[in-house]
Amino acid sequence: MENENNVNNTIQTTPVDQVVVNGPAPVQPQTTNVVENNVAKEEREESNNNRKKILTAFLMLIVTAISLTTASYAWFTENTTVTVDSIDVNVSAANGIQVSVDAVNWKANISTNDITTNAYTGNTNQLPNQIVPVSTIGDVDATTGFMKMYKGSIEADATTAHGYRLVAEQSVETAGTTGDFIAFDLFLLTTQPTTVYLTTSSDVVATAADTGLKNAARVAFLYEGSAATGASADAIALKGAANHSVGGTTNIIWEPNSNIHTAAGVAQANNYGETVYDTSTIVPNYYGIKAAISANPPVDYQSKVTNYFGQVTPDIQTPNGNTVNGQYKTLFNLAAGINKVRIYGWVEGQDYDCENNASGSNITFNIQISKNASA
Repeated sequence: MENENNVNNTIQTTPVDQVVVNGPAPVQPQTTNVVENNVAKEEREESNNNRKKILTAFLMLIVTAISLTTASYAWFTENTTVTVDSIDVNVSAANGIQVSVDAVNWKANISTNDITTNAYTGNTNQLPNQIVPVSTIGDVDATTGFMKMYKGSIEADATTAHGYRLVAEQSVETAGTTGDFIAFDLFLLTTQPTTVYLTTSSDVVATAADTGLKNAARVAFLYEGSAATGASADAIALKGAANHSVGGTTNIIWEPNSNIHTAAGVAQANNYGETVYDTSTIVPNYYGIKAAISANPPVDYQSKVTNYFGQVTPDIQTPNGNTVNGQYKTLFNLAAGINKVRIYGWVEGQDYDCENNASGSNITFNIQISKNASA
């Protein structure tokens, strides 16, 4: 606006020729001069008006460009990867509980190497070194038993309410070290019905500079069902988890670091209209993606239309520094025999903390399950 005022002042103070008549003069020459000068004056005024219009249009373009580059969005619009340094899955063997990745060989603790190299034949354990933001409401595909995850992106679209549209496609799970998120099967063996808990050693932490990405992390536990001891093939085939719902017992979503946000995350929430939001606000729910979203018809990136989005209320929320500040949380009940659980780890693209300043971070997922209700 400062540039506009300076230019306008210059335009307004440009001198305009005036007709000055000194003494008697022939009528015809005076008329001719007056007409010529009036024409010149009109041409100058028209030129000035054109300059003003061009300047105004130019400044409008500048303002628009500034508003687009300073806005923040859920999902990354720059660096789109997250490096996962490690996945530590520890299961306490107290009071007879054991763990396996193939439903045959049992031990007290399993490692990342067990998950990737010692799992049962035909597994779909997906442990990529880098993941990208995805979103889900916790729906489960009845055929595969997999949780439906959607990878989204933001694209410019002047026809939407906020100038950008959200496009999303369902992500496919494959075995190996590639993929958009973490997913693997775990088997728990117990001799009697047992309730298991998520211990305070469970957490998602930043392993280098903490940019706040850990605040957008999620973990889900799908309890697929149980089979008799020794019936490993039956256990592997289990796909009994239901869609996520409040109060459900087979589909548990955990939000770690729920009580901490960066200033950039707060600014992002404000951009979405969440004005009562600070760096320690615990948000009880959010809107995840539940269906693929095509480019046409465009869906505004701040939309909550029920065709594509659903409200998610995490079953478990733990604080930043869960080891010191948290408590054991109930996960689910195990039956006597072999119990199958599919575990997911991802960065929730619809979380306000999933924004450009947080991209490119290194995070570690630590998961520990115990049949003890407290330390």
